[in-house]
Amino acid sequence: MLRILDRYLLWEVLRGWLAITLILWLILASNRLVRDLAQAAAGELPGDVIFILLSDKTAWFLVYVMPFSLALGVVMALGRMYRDNEMTVLSACAVGPWRIYKPLLGLGFVIALLLVWMALYISPGIAAYGARLEKQAQEEADVSVLGAGRFNEIHGGKLTFYAERLSGDRKNMQNLFVYVQGDTGRGTAPQVMVAESAYRMMDETGEEFIVFVDGHRYEGRPGDAEYRIMRFERQGVRIELPGKTEAVAKLEAVPTAQLLSSNERRDIVELQWRLSVPVSVMVLVLLSVPLSRISPRKGRFSGLAIAFLVFVVYYNLLGTAKVWVEQGVVPTSIGLWWVHLLPASLAFALLANINKLAYRVRRWI
Repeated sequence: MLRILDRYLLWEVLRGWLAITLILWLILASNRLVRDLAQAAAGELPGDVIFILLSDKTAWFLVYVMPFSLALGVVMALGRMYRDNEMTVLSACAVGPWRIYKPLLGLGFVIALLLVWMALYISPGIAAYGARLEKQAQEEADVSVLGAGRFNEIHGGKLTFYAERLSGDRKNMQNLFVYVQGDTGRGTAPQVMVAESAYRMMDETGEEFIVFVDGHRYEGRPGDAEYRIMRFERQGVRIELPGKTEAVAKLEAVPTAQLLSSNERRDIVELQWRLSVPVSVMVLVLLSVPLSRISPRKGRFSGLAIAFLVFVVYYNLLGTAKVWVEQGVVPTSIGLWWVHLLPASLAFALLANINKLAYRVRRWI
């Protein structure tokens, strides 16, 4: 009988877990798709890599969605059983909350092992691949952000840029004029460059350049007899394009083995953050059982709102604790571990209260 009960509980939880995971995944994928389409429309990403980046990001999102969706699946499944008086029948058969934990914690342990593998080894590789792909995409991105047929001032007017038109594939600019303001303090003279074409390039450090092809550079101060004229085949000028931000946090792509051998605070915090993913599975499963307890007269989802709020507070507190450790407010020896103790302590307190209530009912009967 108990084996049948275990299979029944697991089936109910798995149905809710998969449904919630799919819904949350679709929400995250939609938000990411809108962001990538906006970048493509602004010329910051080529359109042919949007869905590759989308699959890369959403696969990485699943690592952080699965613990949350599993806990909500437990709350939904047990909430339905409380509403239909199935839990009352189980309680009459001497099946209490502690017996219910056996299949649920077993499922949580299996998922936690999966997430250990994904968070420590798969996710950094996915993040590194996404960073390389996005960097390559930005190198090949549309240069129309600078505009054609108009003057552009960059770096507060220190550099004035003009391109007559764009090429057919919109990746090269043609017939260019560039004025670089000199720095009197450093003794550098103003420069004027003209070139037949130019294209964007990003080096290994992430710095952006405009590479001018087949042109001349004139260097000297107006009215000064000393000036230089140079012809070049290729000339690179560092330009920070407006509105550009780092797309992927580099720390997410650091291999776990490198984090284990590092003593830097940010690396220790990142390692604890990755380990918090599988730990949160067990903590949330432990907390979801008492939070799912509702009166049979209430609706199926009446306990879901409170559980959702508690889970969101837990996740936000983890993010806050991560910032505190990075800033040195909390020592790395304490790190993020104290956050997991709070919901675990709440779960034991709620379970103790449930046991006291059951004991009083039995004495009254």
